[in-house]
Amino acid sequence: MLVAASVAAAALCLVGPATAAEPKMKIDPRLRIATVCFPVTDPLSLPRTLYGKRYTTPTATSSTPAIVLVHGIASSTANWDFSPTWSTARALATAGYVVYSYDRLGYARSSYFDMPGGGETLTTREQRRMLHQVVQDVKSGGCSTSATDDCTAATPGGMRNPTVAILGHSAGGWIVAGYPGTYHDVAAMIQTSIFATTDGLAAESDQSSQGGGFDPDPDHPDYFDFFHERSDCESFNVYAPGAVQSVVDIACTPPFIPSPFGEITDLAAKLAENDTAISQIGPGTPVLLAAGDHDTTAPPEKARADFEYYKANCGCDVSQYTIPNSGHLYQVHASLQQTVDESVQWLSSRGLPPASRASAR
Repeated sequence: MLVAASVAAAALCLVGPATAAEPKMKIDPRLRIATVCFPVTDPLSLPRTLYGKRYTTPTATSSTPAIVLVHGIASSTANWDFSPTWSTARALATAGYVVYSYDRLGYARSSYFDMPGGGETLTTREQRRMLHQVVQDVKSGGCSTSATDDCTAATPGGMRNPTVAILGHSAGGWIVAGYPGTYHDVAAMIQTSIFATTDGLAAESDQSSQGGGFDPDPDHPDYFDFFHERSDCESFNVYAPGAVQSVVDIACTPPFIPSPFGEITDLAAKLAENDTAISQIGPGTPVLLAAGDHDTTAPPEKARADFEYYKANCGCDVSQYTIPNSGHLYQVHASLQQTVDESVQWLSSRGLPPASRASAR
């Protein structure tokens, strides 16, 4: 199932023994979580607002490096923050970063259903362009904040964070892969759980992803339903021996989020475009590539081919990390805290320590 093996979803399910002791993450109970609203323009150049979240410690300032999290298909901000005790966003903020996540246009609270046929226009290139606007808003403080969990009554004025790193998961990895070589305005890029080059696509593998499909959504035929049943979600995302059982009901219970067709109809063109963009990264932006050791969407053979392409062409400092005991959605496997710690160590070694470590220095 070649196309399914190439497409990333970020919805999650997991299974595991109910009696197993579950790990705990390092989460600062003093974290502040705010609703943020990003002004962008859609593919027709019309104004739109993207819903998001900001995670900070009480000591965060404008000098604190920011990380912008970019989700995949069938997904939203929720995949970065499954619960107060199991959360990629909260763990990175606890480490000392200002963390932003957002619903990309066409997903969840950043709906585009009012635009007939709009799902076909939400391509990876368009999502990357809107990510650029989000990054600029983070740098300048151009986003708004809201006292409620929506953007209907947002007020202008956000925190300024001029130093920004981006982290994309699955189809979000396609978006960030082509970003630094196109816009040259981020301090680091982390691509996870996807191959993003034509070499990755061509690499032979004995594994293929299962559980996803591309059935048009009955209410919005320019969108597709990647998952229908809980079992679809589990098959695609989870390496059962490494999964955290308590997240299953949070992440893999229907209904699932429909995804715009524009992101999966241009696979060959998008990877070729990424090839070109990667060759233009240069020495100013370090890159980390990460994927689970049991990820069937980005299996080890394809992840290695991607890494070799970057090494040969990006002119950048590129590293690879294999996430242990993990399937496609590493965010809900027991190795998540280790993965966060590895990311923090890598960022710190590339001149982007979190605020707490920068102060200690």
